[in-house]
Amino acid sequence: MLTTMCWLLVGCCGLAFVNLSVALNSILQVTQKPRFYGVKTNRIVTIFCVVSDPNQSTMVEWFKASEFNATMKKIEGDRVTVRQKNMLQNASIELSHVETEDTGLYFCRINNITWGPGTELQVLRPSHAENAERRSKMKDALIFLQALLLTLLALAPLLRHQSLLKKEDAIYEEPEHDHIYEGLEIEHCGGLYEDISMYAQPGPAEAAAAWKQE
Repeated sequence: MLTTMCWLLVGCCGLAFVNLSVALNSILQVTQKPRFYGVKTNRIVTIFCVVSDPNQSTMVEWFKASEFNATMKKIEGDRVTVRQKNMLQNASIELSHVETEDTGLYFCRINNITWGPGTELQVLRPSHAENAERRSKMKDALIFLQALLLTLLALAPLLRHQSLLKKEDAIYEEPEHDHIYEGLEIEHCGGLYEDISMYAQPGPAEAAAAWKQE
């Protein structure tokens, strides 16, 4: 009889605990602020876990997942500061000197029952403006050199073909004048030209010899 009463008492306590948990789960509504956080490295990040009932006593835990539906791990470490809810402030987690490895999804859990909707954190390394400008100038210079090289490669066959044509014209080009007087005036060359013409004509003896040979 006593044993039966003990078991009934244990069952009632368990049922009351389950009902209390279900009631808390149905009443408490948990939100997180902000829902998205994008920062650069070495910054401080604070995520709040807000409960709908400010008078409800809560115990908050924080978990991290690499993506949705992935395995969640409880957040601990020297760079992590967890603040519980009180009358003056909401529960929160603070991450100091964040790195790119801190990128992920952060969830708060209230009283080991109710989960928050999650906050996505993205940590990016800062890009220096000078380095970005230098890379942009180098890229522009490479594009210009590449375009210049392509232009030269396209013009090279045309220039070579034109050069060959000029050489052929120079080989087969006939002189514009029959008489060339380099460094002499024409008035001074009149007698010389007549003398050359006179000697160029065959004499009577040469003409007779030519007739005899025929």
